[in-house]
Amino acid sequence: MKTLETLIKRVRADIDALAVEAGRAEETRNAILSEQAAGAAATEAEAQAFDGTPFLAISMSAYLDKQKIRQAELAEALELAEKAHKECRDALSKAYAELKRLEFVLGQQKLRERLEAEQIEQNAFDERSSQMHARKLR
Repeated sequence: MKTLETLIKRVRADIDALAVEAGRAEETRNAILSEQAAGAAATEAEAQAFDGTPFLAISMSAYLDKQKIRQAELAEALELAEKAHKECRDALSKAYAELKRLEFVLGQQKLRERLEAEQIEQNAFDERSSQMHARKLR
């Protein structure tokens, strides 16, 4: 029984660690989404400020190219962050299932021990009753 209790403690510790990792992955994902939105808004603002002059057209072209590259990098980072978040959620689900299984097994083991103890007590009570009945018959 001590082994099961130790395993339950370890699984709970794993769940806590996985929850922290899932939180970090979600924070990273949200930060990337925010940066993507900010980049898109900045690009939109720059595009609206563009007045069509040739000098600005050259710099705007370079700016847009740089923004496309940055958005592609962010899209790749977002994909990795979402994958990490999904893996953490999957690992958490498995850890919770393992915890519930171990708790069920521990509960069954305690129930079995309690029933065995009750049976021993009942057998002792029956034996005493039999002895008392035998004495009355003498």
